[in-house]
Amino acid sequence: MLTLLLIFLLTICAAFIQRVSGFGFGIFVMMFFPYFLPSYGQATMLSGLLAGSTAVIIVAKYWKQIQWRLMIPLLAVNIVASYIAIEYMASLSNNAVKRYFGIMFVLIALFFLFCDKKVHVPQNRATKGIIGMLSGIMGGMFAMPGPPLVLYYINIIKEKTAYVATIQAFSVILNIFYTLFRAQVGFLGDDIPLWWCAGIAGALIGTSIGTRFFERISSNALRKIVYIFLMISGMSAIIF
Repeated sequence: MLTLLLIFLLTICAAFIQRVSGFGFGIFVMMFFPYFLPSYGQATMLSGLLAGSTAVIIVAKYWKQIQWRLMIPLLAVNIVASYIAIEYMASLSNNAVKRYFGIMFVLIALFFLFCDKKVHVPQNRATKGIIGMLSGIMGGMFAMPGPPLVLYYINIIKEKTAYVATIQAFSVILNIFYTLFRAQVGFLGDDIPLWWCAGIAGALIGTSIGTRFFERISSNALRKIVYIFLMISGMSAIIF
């Protein structure tokens, strides 16, 4: 019962962040899920399922704003990279994955706190391949494909609604593949469906609240708070 309550409350917060800032669901829940779910594999499975399900709500509302032509090149590379990453992750122990999580959390936090506004991403095939590969590795291993995609799309999609809609459409498609890949390596535990029900209930509430505050809250300020917690969580995972 406590596990269901934690999932419910955490997904309210994660969905709120996702709706307001355009990404962050996976980052937020993965700061907590690995500490009370049986394995990192199941934590990534649940995170991916919930992130994809939450994104469907936003995609359905802003379907016409999605920039489909900008998605295909990155999507293809991402799917291949994520399959390899998930297969590799399945061969690691929980302690090893925990260290990887911690290092990745700290690097993401440092980058987005201090560097993201200073980086200009060139629009060429090589960049698309690198961004797609990084996103696939991070999505496959850590259930966090968003940061590289945000870095890329925020430079080329200037309208806020179109940007959010495109990122969420990407999330829906990716998490379908991620779920299939994770199920193949045994991450789909018997409790996942029940946990998903608790999480989707929280996600619906969080998305609804986030929609009301979409224009009122500074997404930059919200992200900075998340990144500070992300860094703390990452350092904790490395040390302990």
